[in-house]
Amino acid sequence: MRNWKNLIQRPLVILGIVFSLSILNCIAVVSAAEPNFSKVPKGPKPKKLTVVLYEPVEQKAAIEVSKLFEQKFGIKVEVNAIPWINLHEKIIADLTARTGTYDVIFIPGLWALEFIEAEFIEPLNKYWNNPNLPKFDIEAYPQSVVNLLSKNGDIYWIPHHGTTQILFYRKDLLQAEGLRSPETYDELFKIAAKFTNNPKYPGVWGFGTTAKQGEFASSTWSTWLWSWGGDYFDENWNPIFNDATGVASLEAYAEAVNKFAPPDAPNWANEEAGAAFQQGRLAMLQMWPYLGAAMEDPTQSKVVGKVGYAPLPKKVLRFPRLGSWGGTVSKFSRYKEWAYLWVAFYNSKENTDNILVPSGVAVCRLSTAEKLKDKILWQDAVNKSFEHTKERPGIPEITPIIDVWGLAVSKVVTGQSDAKSALDEAATKIRKILDDAGYYSK
Repeated sequence: MRNWKNLIQRPLVILGIVFSLSILNCIAVVSAAEPNFSKVPKGPKPKKLTVVLYEPVEQKAAIEVSKLFEQKFGIKVEVNAIPWINLHEKIIADLTARTGTYDVIFIPGLWALEFIEAEFIEPLNKYWNNPNLPKFDIEAYPQSVVNLLSKNGDIYWIPHHGTTQILFYRKDLLQAEGLRSPETYDELFKIAAKFTNNPKYPGVWGFGTTAKQGEFASSTWSTWLWSWGGDYFDENWNPIFNDATGVASLEAYAEAVNKFAPPDAPNWANEEAGAAFQQGRLAMLQMWPYLGAAMEDPTQSKVVGKVGYAPLPKKVLRFPRLGSWGGTVSKFSRYKEWAYLWVAFYNSKENTDNILVPSGVAVCRLSTAEKLKDKILWQDAVNKSFEHTKERPGIPEITPIIDVWGLAVSKVVTGQSDAKSALDEAATKIRKILDDAGYYSK
């Protein structure tokens, strides 16, 4: 049987500790020498590099960095931003065809083992250990985040993003009712009920999340599953998310969406959920912090200055989902050294502070994150959330498995199935996926 679980879960447990010590408690911030960008590759210089990433926050930062890159090195950079729903499919299609269309690929930590095991991406330490190239200051990042894309001493990415889901809430509405942000899910339900169908607050619903079928539903339900004390698999990769705890967590999740969210909420991805909150339709929202900037932008938000940011509530534990992204170099790029140079340049301290942060990227460079806690409204909520956080297991089969989870959640939210039946069906499908992949062979 494949021994992926120990590879994945230990770094994620350590991640909470590293962020708690380095960011939350401000004990250790690593200082390292900046790369020497006067060193450039000796090989052929490309006319153009191509970057592929998720839209929209990283796109803005990458475009700005690429302008500076072209000024400094004389190389144009094409930035391809792809919606989440198509991102994995398009990247995998290019990598399996070995066309080398993309030189630099931004991926989430969730895809770590899939990309490493398939040998789709380059170990980057061989480039920063090359005396003829800039040595990147990887020591300036949490070791556990770096480890998410590490194997046998090789490091396959430079992580620029590390964050957790948090709770956005209308502090003006809660204050008007003498309420504070919820500490427990029981409190969340009571507060959500207070603002749903209340003639004092016309057009306002109590709660929202991203319940759209697929990644979005799987992503947000994960937080509820873990908070209820459940998990996806046991130590032998047997599905356990359909046990009584998992069923209870999904029933609560579906109840929250059906009772307290607008009728269109079952179709919400991040952008739709964020827009609903911006337009004043929600009292509370489970969301990623990157949308905080949009909430405080008067050109697109009706709730500027009215938003509070808090850790998500707890049932047994507070256990929000971890999100992490980083830059990798395609194994099939014709300009690997130059692609590495772009990734290093993108993540330099100067560009992190001056471009990534203003663009809304939830950076994990330790010295920058330390400075942000008193400057960014939602940063304290994020830092507190790192007490307990993890990601779904980053095994190579995770993408089709997430589709199964997302379908099960959607069926329950839309009333097509009860939670027990939907999760039992999902467990059967996922067990077959893992069985076919050899997880249960002796």
